[in-house]
This record gives sequence, structure tokens and C-alpha cells, in this order.
Amino acid sequence: MLVLNDAQALIVKTLLTKMLVNDTYSVAQLEEAIAWFQQGDRISCPFEQVWSKTLAQQIVEELRRQS
Repeated sequence: MLVLNDAQALIVKTLLTKMLVNDTYSVAQLEEAIAWFQQGDRISCPFEQVWSKTLAQQIVEELRRQS
């Protein structure tokens, strides 16, 4: 099982947000994140529930802004 630390979880959150809203992102960060996920077959990210809610709200706001 792979457990991401807070810094790694923040990078993954930022990358996912940018991908979902079609914003530019760092290929180096993407490659680094992919390497974390390839280390194990199960992943447990220490995202707090608040982070998940905030991420969802940011995605919805950005999608509404672009519409």
C-alpha cells in the first residue's frame, strides 16, 4: 500500500484539478506522481474530507466559469 504524505497529496490534488479544468500543469510533477502510483497496487491518500469537498467545489466553480 502506498501512502502519500501531505506534500505529495497536494501535488496530486493540484494536478487532478488542472487536468479536470483543462489548465496547464507541470509534466515533471505528473511524471513524479505517476512514479508514486507505480510503487504499489493499492493507494491510500491522506486527503482530509475538507480537501475533497474543496476540490469538488473548485472544479464546479471552474466549469461554471468556463461555460
